[in-house]
Amino acid sequence: MRQSLFWVLLATSLATGCDEPSVLTVINGAHHGERVDGVLPNYGDPDKARVFTNDKGWTITLSEGVVVTTAAALETCTGERIEVGTPFGPYPESFSEMDQNATDFGHVDLAADTYCQLSLTYGAYSASAAGMAEDTPFPVGNAANLEGRTLLLVGYAEKTDGAGVSVLQNFLFETSETVQVDLDLGKLASNGGPFKVTGDENATPNLTVLKTYDALFKGIDFADFDPVEINRSLGARLSDNTRVIAGNSIY
Repeated sequence: MRQSLFWVLLATSLATGCDEPSVLTVINGAHHGERVDGVLPNYGDPDKARVFTNDKGWTITLSEGVVVTTAAALETCTGERIEVGTPFGPYPESFSEMDQNATDFGHVDLAADTYCQLSLTYGAYSASAAGMAEDTPFPVGNAANLEGRTLLLVGYAEKTDGAGVSVLQNFLFETSETVQVDLDLGKLASNGGPFKVTGDENATPNLTVLKTYDALFKGIDFADFDPVEINRSLGARLSDNTRVIAGNSIY
């Protein structure tokens, strides 16, 4: 978890005196592969390519995969919208980073209430926006490669044809589309109800937004595919493979 501004915000949150209690709540990002027989797979070590097979039988080596989160907001169950602070600027989440590792990218002081929706915005990376962040911005491996892109997927796919010959296809998929994903919090509580802040929590509440990166390649046959059409579908693919959980433990 990012430290410096977090503790400043925590101190501010606790120093409410006789005012209505509020609780600092953390919004995290994380990623992993699609579950196999209920178990999360291991597709690669940290800072290494992710290797997996899609539903068309292609073994995909994802050498670079980055998705950028630019904003988030929470909505109470009565419809009040609360913007989430993003003190580190845009969050460029690399799929090469450790799977299941939650990284906080936003904080918000929440009043005691029930919350039914988290609206997440994926948007194009901007180095200038990152440079104006309140706190130290997230590092970017190749800022020039990512500039102006919301989602970037680079690598190659392999498959053996009917004659036993290995076929290799390089790919580079990208989009600069702004994608808003509305995530339902209505059943996240342990009792099946909405996400709730009581004002007397013993620990910092967390929400974690998960992306299933291998599922972004579902239905793609690299023997006969149109990169332009794939690029056009990336926003929908990203939205379909984003979900949210309460807490920051992913298992």
